[in-house]
Amino acid sequence: MLSWIKQLIEQPAHDYEERFDQALKRSKSWGLAPSGFRRTDERFVSGHNLQIFQQVTSAHLSHFHAEDVSQQCFAVTAMLKTPLEEALGVPLTFTLGYVEYHGRNVFHSETRELKTMLKNGAPSLALNLHAWLTLPSHEVIDMTFGTTYGVVNEVPEVIGRMCFLHPDDMPADMQYYPQLIGWDYLERIGATHILLMPS
Repeated sequence: MLSWIKQLIEQPAHDYEERFDQALKRSKSWGLAPSGFRRTDERFVSGHNLQIFQQVTSAHLSHFHAEDVSQQCFAVTAMLKTPLEEALGVPLTFTLGYVEYHGRNVFHSETRELKTMLKNGAPSLALNLHAWLTLPSHEVIDMTFGTTYGVVNEVPEVIGRMCFLHPDDMPADMQYYPQLIGWDYLERIGATHILLMPS
């Protein structure tokens, strides 16, 4: 019994892959368009790919102010998905969910709320939901969390921070929780009209 408890305590709390699989199953059971996700053990984070990532994001976002990017995770993620896929040579999956940051759920909606929106549509322009990209390796690309969190909570030191990392390598105080997979959900709830970046 004690050895089982010790093993449980020592196990890392990182289980992004399991959460992502649950999100895939949920998306399918809700009748959302299939994502075409195909898992691989290959890791894509490398010095070379990080440089490519920085070049692509800089080319598309450098002319925007932090306030333009803040709370625009759907638009930014959608805008950069194809350029990043082409530059990195790997398919990326549009992922919806929330982030646990310093013990607090950020951009979090309960699953039942998401299901209600699927039936009734988005109640307002302010969706409590976050978007990022997932690689076939379950590595995460997120261009907006740091900036949105920094602007909204007046924490300037995190503005501009981006993520290209495997969840197993993330600190325990920052964890990603996928809830739904793919772009189809946003279209079905009528949220695509808020996906325009300012010019």
